[in-house]
Amino acid sequence: MAHNQSQIPAPVQAKLRSLQEAMKRDGLSALLFYSTGQLSMLEVNPVLWLSGVLPMGPNAGVLLTDSCDATMLISLSWDQGRVRRQTWIHEVRVAERFADAVQDLVQQKSVQGKVGIVGWAFMPAALYQSLQRVLDGRVEVADPILSTLARFPGRESLPALQRAAELADSGFSAILQKAKIGMPEYELAAEVEYAMRSQGAEDNFGMVTASDHSHCTHPPADRRIQPGDIIIAEITPAIEGHFVQLCRTAVMGPASPLLREKFTILEEAMEKSLAQVRVGKKAGAISRVMNEVFTAHGYEKYCRPPYMRVRGHGLGFLSLPFSEIVDENEAVIEEGMCFVVHPNQYLPETGYLMLGDTVLVEANGPRRLTRTPLKLFTVED
Repeated sequence: MAHNQSQIPAPVQAKLRSLQEAMKRDGLSALLFYSTGQLSMLEVNPVLWLSGVLPMGPNAGVLLTDSCDATMLISLSWDQGRVRRQTWIHEVRVAERFADAVQDLVQQKSVQGKVGIVGWAFMPAALYQSLQRVLDGRVEVADPILSTLARFPGRESLPALQRAAELADSGFSAILQKAKIGMPEYELAAEVEYAMRSQGAEDNFGMVTASDHSHCTHPPADRRIQPGDIIIAEITPAIEGHFVQLCRTAVMGPASPLLREKFTILEEAMEKSLAQVRVGKKAGAISRVMNEVFTAHGYEKYCRPPYMRVRGHGLGFLSLPFSEIVDENEAVIEEGMCFVVHPNQYLPETGYLMLGDTVLVEANGPRRLTRTPLKLFTVED
């Protein structure tokens, strides 16, 4: 390899060997890993996956040759210090005109054959067309390489996952501590965001709303919290690109007997569905068991659209090779997968209720990553 292997972390060396094999198999002379500065909880960020750096700015890339010589391209000159500190890649260049910078790099590295684009799905059409032009049509879509290799986290990712889980717990604790009668939804959502960002969260996909009868989860608005409102929270902070999601429900003031009765159905669905998270079982079994619980209580109609759609999902960066947990999902659960199980449910008597957690699949079953109890919470104003 072109880099000094002793200076490259062992997990990266394993990635490079796998990428070398993939290039040889697919007849590629180089791979261009591409992404924007956006981070999604449902997608693997190609540049982050290879470089270890969350990109900023409109365009970022890593050109990796078949000899595993790597060069990183970034958009923002003032971001060089952060990038150099965080990546194993020695050569980092600022690219004001991304396609031209790739062309120069390909020429300097004497790349003669095809260049596979990993991250084509995120790339603007105009940029892809520019790359086709400057590289004389030697560009090929190579996203399947990433989807094959970026399956789920290795042991080296556990500290980041555990830290993200701690932040999710902090986010929900902020709801219990900060929610007040008369507070706008968006202000409570801001308290949740601040609680996690102030402790190092890189990002958060969050929806926090309060209503006497929610029909679905949605971004917070300017509605003011009222006594008896049910707060539903989907909190998903990220650390080092790893997201952990927590779904919980809290009520402003004492919970009615009806609400407590209905919430026990979600608790039953959660317990029985977690029992299906076992190595060798199929992902669809998780969804089917959830739906069976709600059907047994008379809510079969509400287990389908427009009321409900999925019973969990992957979490993008090194999560799992299936995006949605639905009845029809035949994917086999493997040790090391990390995904969300959430029997969130609309019930006509109470509205939409939430209960869900991120689990790491271990040899003997699932490990819940957060510590927030699986129960209905109350907030005393």
